[in-house]
Amino acid sequence: MKKVVKPWIRWTGWFLVACTFAVACVALASWQIDRRTDAVSKIERVATNYDLTPVAFEEIADLDGQEIVAYEWRNVLLTGKYLADEAMLVRNRAIAGQPGFVQLVPFELATGELVVIERGWIAADSDLNPSNAFTPSDTNKDLVARIRLGEQVPNRESPEGQLTSINLPEISQILSREIETDFYLRMVQESPAESSYPQPLSRPVLDEGNHLSYAVQWIIFAVMGFFALFWAIRQEQEYQRMEKDPTYVPKSARRKANTDSSIEDEILDRAN
Repeated sequence: MKKVVKPWIRWTGWFLVACTFAVACVALASWQIDRRTDAVSKIERVATNYDLTPVAFEEIADLDGQEIVAYEWRNVLLTGKYLADEAMLVRNRAIAGQPGFVQLVPFELATGELVVIERGWIAADSDLNPSNAFTPSDTNKDLVARIRLGEQVPNRESPEGQLTSINLPEISQILSREIETDFYLRMVQESPAESSYPQPLSRPVLDEGNHLSYAVQWIIFAVMGFFALFWAIRQEQEYQRMEKDPTYVPKSARRKANTDSSIEDEILDRAN
């Protein structure tokens, strides 16, 4: 004989499932809120620092990883020379749908410190190779460049001299040199200027994305899980009452009958 599970035991199990689903939805909503907070922080740094007067490199050289975050997108002034033989390219950097690369070149300051300079964007040719090398000279230069934070994503396998992310500790290992690993610099201007150089990278778009709307959607999904459970319980109760009492009319049917009756009355009133 098949054992019948008591309804309250079965619905308790489904309630636990709904609770688990709700917890997962809330966790995903919290993740989206954290992403939005991070995006808003980046937007605020752009808005605050992008147009400020440049500072000397020495003012930010000794800042640690947490302190330098507040200076992201601030212009700095520095003097030194490119180590052109150790230039690298970062793959998969499309602009307006056009595939391309960004060029990274180590820059040696007069103090002997090394910092990575992002010189600009190079379009890819039809074979998805760099359309130009744009190798800088090794003469002394004065640079104006913006502070940028390194990327945390590890590099994937790629051709020699090419990277998939600007992960500064990995770049230090590849170069076998001690370089600044808390930040790199995006070139704005160099003097004396080269006869040809990569395309300058434009001001970032201030867009926080859809993280807030996604967070709200996850909260709605969590609530819908409990609503679906409540609806299912109500439906089962209605069916049980119909089995016990053949004359019982479900509430949904009564509402529909009342609605149909109201429509019929309205039609008759209009006809008269």
